[in-house]
Amino acid sequence: MTFAGRVAIVSAASREIGAAIATTLAARGCAIVATHYGEAGRADALAARIRADGGRVVVCEADLRQVAAHQRLVELALGQFGRLDILVANAGVTVAAPFLETTEEHWDLVADLNLKGAFFAAQAAARAFVAQQQGGRIIFSSSVTGVVACPGLAAYGVTKAALRHLAATLGGELGRHGITVNAIGIGATLNERNLAGQPDYQAEWDALVPTGRVGVPQDVADAVAFLCTPQAAMVNGHTMMIDGGWSQRGVLP
Repeated sequence: MTFAGRVAIVSAASREIGAAIATTLAARGCAIVATHYGEAGRADALAARIRADGGRVVVCEADLRQVAAHQRLVELALGQFGRLDILVANAGVTVAAPFLETTEEHWDLVADLNLKGAFFAAQAAARAFVAQQQGGRIIFSSSVTGVVACPGLAAYGVTKAALRHLAATLGGELGRHGITVNAIGIGATLNERNLAGQPDYQAEWDALVPTGRVGVPQDVADAVAFLCTPQAAMVNGHTMMIDGGWSQRGVLP
């Protein structure tokens, strides 16, 4: 399925999951506005890969905790490419701390980026979609921790659960404009952060995931791409779990 002529904002594109999403959409013809925060080298390398494959991309550093940043990204997309069709609100941060030790600073960090950031990213994109009168797709990066209670991740899990509800609410509210809103429930996934904190991460999760393997960033990217296709036009207000069925068992390492 080609996305030629379409334009997407992909936040946190400098990280593995965001990069996989950006390159997958670009490979299908979508122009990309790729955001990063303090990772210019990684973002520029991503852009170079996309351009080498014939894609169109612009890179922008943005602090997505700031409401005004989201409108600037929309304006960048419109200014560079003339339209906006897809928002992938992928930026997020994890703070792992026991509940009794979670501070106000911990809470503010995860809530401001994971939830507030996604909320106002969706608002800015939806306003552009409504003005264009051609519909649009909004996809939130949620998590299995928004479905399964995980010790030490209370603040993080609450924000990811809220994104599931936000997708459901906005799907109902914006559907009449031809805008679909969904979330991706990301499960255990191989990436630098997880491997650095847990060297045996892959082996442990391969044993726990019902399909027999831990996820990879491309699994998430493929799900996002599907939600952007015409075949997914009636998928709205849902959370698609990309976890190999783990959330049906919820067994932790």
